[in-house]
Amino acid sequence: MMLLLWYLAFLSPIFALVGAVFLYRQHSLARPKHKIPWLVYAAILLVCAAAAYLFGMIVGADYACSAGAGNLCGLVGVFITGPLASAFAILAIGSLILLLPRDK
Repeated sequence: MMLLLWYLAFLSPIFALVGAVFLYRQHSLARPKHKIPWLVYAAILLVCAAAAYLFGMIVGADYACSAGAGNLCGLVGVFITGPLASAFAILAIGSLILLLPRDK
């Protein structure tokens, strides 16, 4: 189970990048006149991903260190839950932007 989490955390930036590009393309097709510029879209995703990374890192380290683990328990937050939370935030915010009303 832990090995699967490591693989998912390692590959999560790639999945998030592909998902963000796909979601931006769908947003651009739905709103050709009023689409968000790609630089603003990337900045929004970057800020949300950084906040989610910090939250995921803190929660993951707190959870791993509460079980009486060794002195490297904080690395779970840095290498597993932080990247997973960041990738989830990128896909969630991209999906929320996609829910903006379409052009008529």
